[in-house]
Amino acid sequence: MPSDKPDRQVDVGLTWTGIFIPVLLKTNNMNFKTWYRYFLSNQSHFGHIDWTDTRPLTATEREMISSSVRQFQRGEYSEGKHFLQFARTMHDKNYVETIPLFIREEQDHSSVLGQFMEIHQIDKLKEHWLDDVFRGLRKLAGLEGLVTVLLTAEMISMVYYKALNRATGSVLLQKICKQILKDEAMHLRFQSYSLRVLYQRKKRIAVLFSALLHRILMAGTIVTVWCCHKKVVRAGGYHFLSFSRDVWKEFRKCKKMIRNERPCMPIFNDKSRQAKVFVDENILNRHHA
Repeated sequence: MPSDKPDRQVDVGLTWTGIFIPVLLKTNNMNFKTWYRYFLSNQSHFGHIDWTDTRPLTATEREMISSSVRQFQRGEYSEGKHFLQFARTMHDKNYVETIPLFIREEQDHSSVLGQFMEIHQIDKLKEHWLDDVFRGLRKLAGLEGLVTVLLTAEMISMVYYKALNRATGSVLLQKICKQILKDEAMHLRFQSYSLRVLYQRKKRIAVLFSALLHRILMAGTIVTVWCCHKKVVRAGGYHFLSFSRDVWKEFRKCKKMIRNERPCMPIFNDKSRQAKVFVDENILNRHHA
């Protein structure tokens, strides 16, 4: 577990690819037990949603969002069987115990979108080729590959749900989008921290290769999602370049968290618990400054 190891210095270099590569990463007092407590504390995250607000969508709005929301609702759901299997290779009991809570939170996203769709009589998708591609990728490269694919999808989600929130006039859907955005912001931190731990175990050249593959995956995903969801994304105020720019902004934030140049601790609803995590991490960061 990273919290049991001595602190190590960060050695970061700019490679010919333009990707900053961490050689050794600082460890800090945050560990996967902290994340377990966070996900446990966040289980009522949709408790504030008012399901009595059933104002109908306009015909134009329904035509614009239906196909897109159906695809994201399908993509948010996973039983997580392969994730649970791969999680054991982290060799961290707290991580293994955290993954079912993370999976349940993603399933909650699918469930609330599904409830919204039922209210507005939007049929659910049984399958979609893009979802099949992402599910296939998650199975190919072990835990690190799976986490990288999830992180890529979550970066896209951060921009997509902002666009959907702006595109719709439905107060109910706006509230759902805002809560999903709060959750996804924490998921970015969780997956970035997970990659930070995994990268500690790799040689420099292997980390370089992983970072390069992730950049290629990110570029391809941006183009694919734009092509499949541009109606909603455009209605949310984006064109292709601004959509791409905002996704790459999320990408850079995550890379900084992976390199431990940016905090990636969870934010608890319980402020006293959050304060303790904040103090623990910042004491260590000042020690290494």
